[in-house]
Amino acid sequence: MLIVADENMALVEPFFGHLGELRCYAGRQLTAEQVQDADVLLVRSVTKVNADLLAKSRVRFVGSATIGADHLDLPWLAAQDIFTTTAPGCNARSVVEYVISALLTVSQRLGIALDGRVLGIVGLGNVGYLLARVAQSIGLKVIACDPFVTRTEIQQVDFAELIAMADIVSLHTPLTQTGSHPSYHLVNARSLARMKSGSILLNTGRGAVVDNQALLQILKEKPTHLAAVVLDVWEGEPLVSQQLLSKVTIATPHIAGYSLEGKWRGTEQIYNVLCQFLGLAPQHRLADFLPQQKNEIEIVDGESAWTTAQQLVAQAYPIMNDDAAFRATMSLAENERALAFDGLRKHYWPRREFAAYQLAGQFQSTVSADLSKKLGFLH
Repeated sequence: MLIVADENMALVEPFFGHLGELRCYAGRQLTAEQVQDADVLLVRSVTKVNADLLAKSRVRFVGSATIGADHLDLPWLAAQDIFTTTAPGCNARSVVEYVISALLTVSQRLGIALDGRVLGIVGLGNVGYLLARVAQSIGLKVIACDPFVTRTEIQQVDFAELIAMADIVSLHTPLTQTGSHPSYHLVNARSLARMKSGSILLNTGRGAVVDNQALLQILKEKPTHLAAVVLDVWEGEPLVSQQLLSKVTIATPHIAGYSLEGKWRGTEQIYNVLCQFLGLAPQHRLADFLPQQKNEIEIVDGESAWTTAQQLVAQAYPIMNDDAAFRATMSLAENERALAFDGLRKHYWPRREFAAYQLAGQFQSTVSADLSKKLGFLH
């Protein structure tokens, strides 16, 4: 059996090597010729899987180690009787911790208090729902918009209401251009103008959910309308607008879900489904590969539970390092910037989720200790 895989899929050799011959290629440049003899195709979100890629192949199984499927032509794959699977929820914790890290960083740098703020979440899938639960637990008021999902414990409103009410808007939708509720350019010139003055916008879902040109325009014309903008995903990836990047508060190269656990969990989920598809017992599991030793971070009590949380999160995930590394690529020539975008993702540092850290020292406040637990740190 021949397995063709994206060379940047985490742990692809350790998990899949025993199942057959494994050939790895750059996922963004994958060609029909490279996959024509394959039985199994393993990809990430950078590979468009459709008739152009697979029509002349013998592929019968496609696995994408991603939570989204907008890069997969699902109707065509189903019509060809090609079994297709993704890894829903694999990096939900990673994305939520990215959002929390970004908000705490913005709060500290701009002097914006988070306690009691209204967080509007667009999309209540695995990521959006987990974010809602964590945000509620730490004192934010959560409202959400998702016409396809109902969560009785979360106040749900339509998109126009959410935009008008929210102090923070966080986007977690797949990218769709058809149907009753398309998400393409959902955040556009009109909705941006209707956002509350001084609000915060975060996009860790899909780049084109935000009209990047409209966002750039409002940041130029009304620089104080939004207090902060955090973008991890961009229209035109891997070639990102230099102008827009220069205007946003935190900019990263599509790595919100790139914790070590998030990437490896996605590979494990696809591996388990492929083993089931082949009628084989899995030989590996995520725990076989994760480092067993806990990283240690110091408890530094701040003036409040929130400032203590900022100190802890800054040690676990110094998000501005990712921002700085990304901005450093903007001085390169255009073709080099695109390569650098993928390079930052390919060689991303081994970021661990909060639960991988052992806290050293004692909290002076039970409120701070409680908040750290709710953020996911183990005591």
